[in-house]
Order: sequence, then C-alpha cells, then structure tokens
Amino acid sequence: MRTPLKPWLYALMFTAVAGCSSQPTERDTTMQKPLVSLAVLKAKPGQQQALKAGLLSLIEPTRAEPGNLDYVLFEHRDEPGTFYMREAFKDQAALDTHFATPYFQRFAATADDLLSEPLQLIFLEQVSN
Repeated sequence: MRTPLKPWLYALMFTAVAGCSSQPTERDTTMQKPLVSLAVLKAKPGQQQALKAGLLSLIEPTRAEPGNLDYVLFEHRDEPGTFYMREAFKDQAALDTHFATPYFQRFAATADDLLSEPLQLIFLEQVSN
C-alpha cells in the first residue's frame, strides 16, 4: 500500500513541472537542459540529526538513478539544521522518477515530523561553466 503524498510534496512536484523554464517546447526539442535545483530543508528543533540522517540516506540511491547528474547535501554553517541539497537531473522524467522512488517516498512520509516548514525547491539556470 502506497503512502499518500503530503500536500507539500504535491506542491513541490507541481512546481517542478510548472515552474521550470528548462522544459522543452514542441518547437525546441533539440537541446534539452538538465533540471538543476537547490532544495532547502529546515529541521524542527531537536530534529536536526534525524533530518540529516534522512537526507544522507537519499544520497547513494539517488546518485545511482540513471537520470541523476548531481546530488550533494550541504548544511548552512551559521544555521545548523538548515540543509541544502544541490541536485541535477537529466530531464523532467528523471526528476519525476526520483520523486516516485521508494526511498524518496519513505523520506517524504517522515518530512512532517522533521521539517519546521515545507521543503522549498529553487530551480536554477546555469550561466557559466
């Protein structure tokens, strides 16, 4: 039985689909840009280590996904418990596949207990090499 998605996860996936300007149009399918983003995750008081452990558990399996290009976790030096996941996926289908993986779904099921506010996903456009 699948766990129902949290409202913030629906919003996250909608943002990933609707808000990403790197989606190809019908006329522009020759060069598809990867989806690059920063996920911002802020731990509830007392949940910093649990959130960190949950995020670290995503690293290895996500990097093994065929469409993953980058997946690196950072913690804000001056704000312990605030994490940034730098992530890049080959395309929207790869990101959608990531959201549907059992390990991401397990993490999503615990997020309400760990996060002080909804996960924020910021999409980026690369402007330099």
